[in-house]
Amino acid sequence: MGGNGPRSRALPSQTWLMTRAITIVSRSHLRRFVVVAALVFAGALASAIPAKDYLALRRRMGYRPGLAYAKLAQDWTPYEGAVLELSGVLNGHIRGDRAVTFMLTLPTGEAVSLAAPEADAKVVTEAPYTSLRVLVRVKGGVVGNVVPLEAIAIADDAEIRYRERVASEAQARTQAAREAASRRSSSRSMSAGGGVRLRPMGGALSGLSDLARRYLSPEAQSVYPRYCAFIANHNKRLGKDDVDAIAVSILYFAQRHRVDPRLIVALIIAESDLDPNSTSHKGAMGLGQVMPDEARAFRLSNPYDPIENVRASVNMLRMKLDMYRERGTPDGQMTLRQISLAMAAYNAGAGAVKKHGGIPPYRETQRYVARVLSLYKTLCGG
Repeated sequence: MGGNGPRSRALPSQTWLMTRAITIVSRSHLRRFVVVAALVFAGALASAIPAKDYLALRRRMGYRPGLAYAKLAQDWTPYEGAVLELSGVLNGHIRGDRAVTFMLTLPTGEAVSLAAPEADAKVVTEAPYTSLRVLVRVKGGVVGNVVPLEAIAIADDAEIRYRERVASEAQARTQAAREAASRRSSSRSMSAGGGVRLRPMGGALSGLSDLARRYLSPEAQSVYPRYCAFIANHNKRLGKDDVDAIAVSILYFAQRHRVDPRLIVALIIAESDLDPNSTSHKGAMGLGQVMPDEARAFRLSNPYDPIENVRASVNMLRMKLDMYRERGTPDGQMTLRQISLAMAAYNAGAGAVKKHGGIPPYRETQRYVARVLSLYKTLCGG
């Protein structure tokens, strides 16, 4: 494995991560998906409205997140004037004298025909087979669909999902801080009021840190000691608090984002060799080597803090795994190609992966992908 850690010790898996066991599927079993996946991910948007402007417009329009197209298809008349959001795959366009009409295929299979706003016409004419977010209004008099819809704005679905994840993380941090403050307040009042001593539970909780007790699920707590031992053995310079913070954050955010924690460990070893103070010559920081612009996007107050850094790193890894997910792959499974492309994008950027139609021909990136896959296989006991 390199560094100070053992080369053959496997880490335990977590059944709570996925509804099915994570499997790596060889390329030969996925030939039928390659063409479809290549079409879906070909090309970035040409000139979509910036994501922050799209989200601001969505808030101003008072859109209804719970309103689904299927419900409107039953009877749209009670919702005339309502604003909702559609997401789907762009499947062609027709350029007319006055407007560009495009076809959007929704995840449920319905095909919706929409006239592109003039400012977004290039999005549908220059970027085929792209995943889109479209803000629409139910408007009588519009023809062409079961539901009369007027397109208001179009944005890159991947970028909107990215910003939604960042916002969700910020909201979760705020909620966690409130809950922690509430627990501290409750603990103080109990001790002062009745002399009640709060004792740690025995059995399965023995040997756990306060951080692990507070934030990890029982299933994660059961493997926490193994992860602590592995991390401490791999980097013997780490203090006890750092080992605790790294292990808890890996297991917590693995569960939160449904990523195999062994893959996270492999990524962090390849990036920083489990050194939270690592800085690359390009300015990448901490365990997951977060770049300065990424640190700003995820609002990291201290990129060298293990918990903050792992939060951002796992979030980015999850988005890249989603980006390269093969059509038809069962939920809870990852393909070898998906992992390889996600790691290539983490190292060299999604733009380089798109430009070269796969893992870029950069020696550093190719070695990085091979190292992560080798580490992951070892950690899984393969």
